[in-house]
Amino acid sequence: MNYFDKKIIWITGASSGIGRELAIQLSKHNCTLILTARRHNQLEETKLKCGNANVQIYPFDLSKLDEIDDFSSKVQSDIGEIDILINNAGVSAWSGVEETDFKVYQDVMTLDFYSIVKLTKSILPSMISRRKGQIVSVSSLLGKFVIKKRSVYASAKHALQAFMDGLRAEVYDYNIKVNTVAPGYVETEVGIKALTGDGSEYGANDRGHDTKGMKAEVAAKMIINAIVKNKREYYVIPLLSFSRFALYLSRFMPSLAAKIARNYNEDEKNK
Repeated sequence: MNYFDKKIIWITGASSGIGRELAIQLSKHNCTLILTARRHNQLEETKLKCGNANVQIYPFDLSKLDEIDDFSSKVQSDIGEIDILINNAGVSAWSGVEETDFKVYQDVMTLDFYSIVKLTKSILPSMISRRKGQIVSVSSLLGKFVIKKRSVYASAKHALQAFMDGLRAEVYDYNIKVNTVAPGYVETEVGIKALTGDGSEYGANDRGHDTKGMKAEVAAKMIINAIVKNKREYYVIPLLSFSRFALYLSRFMPSLAAKIARNYNEDEKNK
């Protein structure tokens, strides 16, 4: 039987990039898709690309933490209990610690971490009572290995990694699957939308996503495969790549990894 057959799957950040590709590929299975993002028009475009699949769109700004519980209750009341939650919504950031306004740290942490915790907690009681379900969060390699000018984004992703690890341990006895997927460079709008030190958008994809990035459809296919195989933690990167090399260095040769982190310059090397 198809793994996704008759399941209700909720994807956040579904208006573009990996989220959109996940929706398109999952729409080919006999499942119900719930798509959430801030941009209503782009969600409609994603729905159109899903053809005749059962797709329901729910535009919402997940940074509005105080409204998430009510929003989630409405979605579950309208559609039904969630079988798979894919936490994909997020925003990147690129600026040095000294030059970054504290509010940028708050804004990125709100969307990339707190909103995921809040939305996950809102659907968790249903999964626990049914003793089944799957929670997937899209992290980043920067949740494992950090280079300069990435402290904002990496801090949120490190927190997300820890949350998912703790959650996995707690819900294991309820037969709930918990998966963290960590992409490297992917051809999406993430670089364009990334926040700078004052909170404005960077506005360009010139730091590797356009030249080194994996196609979003390839990344989505790898993530779906990780979901089916219930991979605890899965790196969405080519087998032979600098990103994978950096991961191994951070684990086995941390001093050398630290040297790379302080010398690697996205601003110059990826243009």
